[in-house]
Amino acid sequence: MKNDNKRNGLIINILSLIGFIIFWHVLVALAREQIFNIPFMRLKDVPTPIETWYALVGSMFTRTYGPGLTYGIINHIEASLVRVIQGSALAFIIGVPVGIGIGYSRLIHNILNPIIEIVRNMPPMAWIPLAIFILVSGGSIFIVFIGVVFPIIINTIYGVRSTDSRLIDAARMLGASQAQIVTKVIIPSAFPSIIAGLRIGFGVGWMAIVAAEMVIRSPVGLGYFIWNMGDLGRYAEMVAGMIVIGVIGYFMNISIVLLQKRVIKWVD
Repeated sequence: MKNDNKRNGLIINILSLIGFIIFWHVLVALAREQIFNIPFMRLKDVPTPIETWYALVGSMFTRTYGPGLTYGIINHIEASLVRVIQGSALAFIIGVPVGIGIGYSRLIHNILNPIIEIVRNMPPMAWIPLAIFILVSGGSIFIVFIGVVFPIIINTIYGVRSTDSRLIDAARMLGASQAQIVTKVIIPSAFPSIIAGLRIGFGVGWMAIVAAEMVIRSPVGLGYFIWNMGDLGRYAEMVAGMIVIGVIGYFMNISIVLLQKRVIKWVD
């Protein structure tokens, strides 16, 4: 029964995607034939799914045009992923200890909480001008860090404070030190929340890296690719890059969900 539900869900997902592609094609085709259009929208200039597919295939690999070099989408994907992984790793290394400290210690909470509550409400994109002005390099990685670190901190705090107090009391009765309580009781209990924060942060970081690459204009990266294709009027390539961003974000989310399920089983 469970396998049937999964199979039916997969079939519905595939049919939904096919239906969206057909709707997209028909809408653009009708606009080009001047049969149907939406006011204030240039639907006839939107590339069809077929045009987008050919643009994606044609832009996949790096090409050389005389002395010029045009990076392929694969290179842009690699550059963006590396930045997201680096920024997320830094956010994890810093965010988890900060979240544990705030969640476990009232003193650390009183010191850091006001700062975090103010700074976390600043959108990652608002940091881009400051990153350009202050940082010599790595501005995009910094923007990813800002996007990822606060969901990790907030979820870590929640996980620490959700730890069953009876487990902490039992550990104390058995003579555990403060360090042992944190490492053996609190962190394992909070780990599912930490992974949930990482999942949310990855989504924010992936969106942030695209915006950062558009503004900072590094020579390679999906954000730069989309902006550059738009500047050149190559809209099929631009839409192809947008779809690549969505697909990668989708699979990143699935990967974190699978990791989260494994972690929860390990904790249980």
